[in-house]
Amino acid sequence: MADTQAATIETDVVSGNVKADGRIVKGIPLGGPNSTTRTEPEAPHGSGPRGLMATPSSLSTAGRFGRMFRRLPVFSCNPDSMIVLGAAMVQQPEDGFIDKALGVDDDDENVSRLSNDELRLPAGYTYFGQFVDHDITFDPVSSLTRQNDPDSLTDFRTPKFDLDSLYGRGPADQPYMYDEKGVTLALGEELGPDGQRDLKRVQVGDRKRALIGDPRNDENKIVSQLQTIFIQFHNRVFQLVRDREKEFDNDDDRFKRAQQLVRWHYQWVVVHDFLRRIVGDDPFKPEDGVVAQILKPEKFLAADGEHGLTKPHLLYYDWIKRPFMPVEFSVAAYRFGHSAIRPSYHINSTLQNGPFAKPHVIPGTHNKVQANRIPIFTDTKEAKDSLGGFQEIPREWGVDWNFFLHLGGQKPNLPQPSYKIDTSIANPLGLMPKRVADAEHLEAGFSSEVAKSLPVRNLVRGLRLGLPAGEHVARGMGLTPDPGITISADFLKGAEMPNNPELGIREDKIKAAVKDLIGDGKRTPLWYYILHEAQLQIGKDDKRKDVTGAHLGPVGGRIVAEVLIGLLYGDPFSFLNVEPNWTPTLPRRDDSEDGPYTLADLVKFATSA
Repeated sequence: MADTQAATIETDVVSGNVKADGRIVKGIPLGGPNSTTRTEPEAPHGSGPRGLMATPSSLSTAGRFGRMFRRLPVFSCNPDSMIVLGAAMVQQPEDGFIDKALGVDDDDENVSRLSNDELRLPAGYTYFGQFVDHDITFDPVSSLTRQNDPDSLTDFRTPKFDLDSLYGRGPADQPYMYDEKGVTLALGEELGPDGQRDLKRVQVGDRKRALIGDPRNDENKIVSQLQTIFIQFHNRVFQLVRDREKEFDNDDDRFKRAQQLVRWHYQWVVVHDFLRRIVGDDPFKPEDGVVAQILKPEKFLAADGEHGLTKPHLLYYDWIKRPFMPVEFSVAAYRFGHSAIRPSYHINSTLQNGPFAKPHVIPGTHNKVQANRIPIFTDTKEAKDSLGGFQEIPREWGVDWNFFLHLGGQKPNLPQPSYKIDTSIANPLGLMPKRVADAEHLEAGFSSEVAKSLPVRNLVRGLRLGLPAGEHVARGMGLTPDPGITISADFLKGAEMPNNPELGIREDKIKAAVKDLIGDGKRTPLWYYILHEAQLQIGKDDKRKDVTGAHLGPVGGRIVAEVLIGLLYGDPFSFLNVEPNWTPTLPRRDDSEDGPYTLADLVKFATSA
């Protein structure tokens, strides 16, 4: 869930139109314009594509931003205060290190457990969240230096879980993303150490850039290889359809059926696995919690008795004609993921026991800061310095997903947990490299380097877009604001120059921010409120001890839940509309055919061919 605006330095916009005929096959509506990803070039004179199957994709290639809580007052403060607060949120090195070694207790780790004793948020969910973000949002227009009206902004992503970031405009319009027959997606070179593959790439200047539906899915080596997982997932599902579903007797129809299965399993993981974990529910106890309440089936009678139909019950997220992307979600609540990012990761045993077996000085740091694992990025160009992306992945740098998810193997201290959801942001995100976020003059009296700080960018963008205060949103939802959510003078002092020498925050700016943000009747910006609210949420570790920052709280959790479920419900071709009571049909990691279906099951299936 990296800063979408920042990533535009390295990206372009993928958009386009597709067409389909008006038939209905196997419960899949094939009507209206732009309802399918074409596998064949469009026929002349407007005739439709061949084949029976036309799995619906996006009705359009862009959507709109808007507001969930239009009647609430706008949070206001001096923009300088948001820069100071953002700088104070950056986690500082401890004893010269940005991280702890694998197996060493780390108070920043979210070691909260689910009912089956798995980690609530192993590190893989951080990057799945980023992948989802890239599927539904892209704002290359809003500015950090001027006020913005959300209603005038275009979301250059369809606000649907349709995987346009995977399929692009389809093999007819973007054949270079597909294999020769146009029914399976193309992979790049083998990486190793265990058969992992890179994305297909082409030389651009001095680097090889990925040929994928959304260039942002190459901005780091982890999300890049998650993109590869979904490519492999589609290819494996296509093989399954070809081998087992004989009613689809040509490759065009098989491709459409595979697209439907891939999208629906992905949608299920978003709502019934990922979402349940982040809002405090348990995917292994699906009958309880926020998601279960929103998706409570409606009872109805038929000739053979009583039945239940899954239909969302949304209280705050509503639209008239088509879903929009709420800024309270995209600019505040969903950016909880920035707090969950670790400063560094191990990605496989070969690197863990080889070049990253010992602590090392992070290249490009001025004060010899060290890391025990691979930093998420550095301000250097060498591919082996960090997990930074937008370039070819080195040999032996393939991700072993056992380091990120519970795949069934019993490996000590794995998978790595995500970091807690709280008001602390991992050190490398406090000064991102130029290829991710460029320096920019935001306010007088500040270095242009402050624009490279992710928490600063988030807070300033929220101010420019006129988001309401967290306390006002809580009351607007019928909740009582948590009195434990505050900004303290001691916290703001964390922005001082000795802690953040590159950002250069002056003492007078900190004093002014204390006066501006602290005192009776003061409010807190929505993103900070949601993170602090999450910081107060308690989970249990493997010894049943309390863990703070386990998941989102009442305000943040409900916003995220309603928007993700609402976007799914707003897509007429999602499983929630086509087959509301559908459940995943692909095998789980234990080879069973039923029970909870999680991201780990999807990854295991994709990589087991």
